[in-house]
Amino acid sequence: MTQILVIALVAILMIVGLVGAIIPALPSTPLILVGALIWGFFTDFQQVTAWVLAVLAGLTVLSQLLDYVAGVYGAKKMNASRWGLIGAFLGTVIGLFFGLVGVIVGPFIGAFVFELLFARKRFKEAIRVGFGALLGFLGGALGKLLIGLVMCGIFLWKALG
Repeated sequence: MTQILVIALVAILMIVGLVGAIIPALPSTPLILVGALIWGFFTDFQQVTAWVLAVLAGLTVLSQLLDYVAGVYGAKKMNASRWGLIGAFLGTVIGLFFGLVGVIVGPFIGAFVFELLFARKRFKEAIRVGFGALLGFLGGALGKLLIGLVMCGIFLWKALG
């Protein structure tokens, strides 16, 4: 019975972790790492060893860095000012309160509005920065999802041996 509960818990953590790669309100790869750690602890680290956990921890750090860098890079690539970056960040945070649609369009709207109002850029330039913020967010989400899938694959390969 205990084994079934642990398997269910680990599976839930990994699935929610993968979903979290797309929805910023949920942790993504950290949940996958926690699931692997629980499984390692439950099995006395026979299959999921300290080395496997170290690799998964490294991938977790990489995914978090990628998420941050991708959003900034996307906006910067379209010549965002400091105001545009602040707007993209605030748009992401405020977007969390409006579900998945808010999370996706929040960075765009935030960067656009801040560039228009505070950086005093022309409409066309502000739209371009907003689009860059959106692409950066989507690129970061895709990168986190791919890293999360790799982490789940490594875990399953080692756990199912």
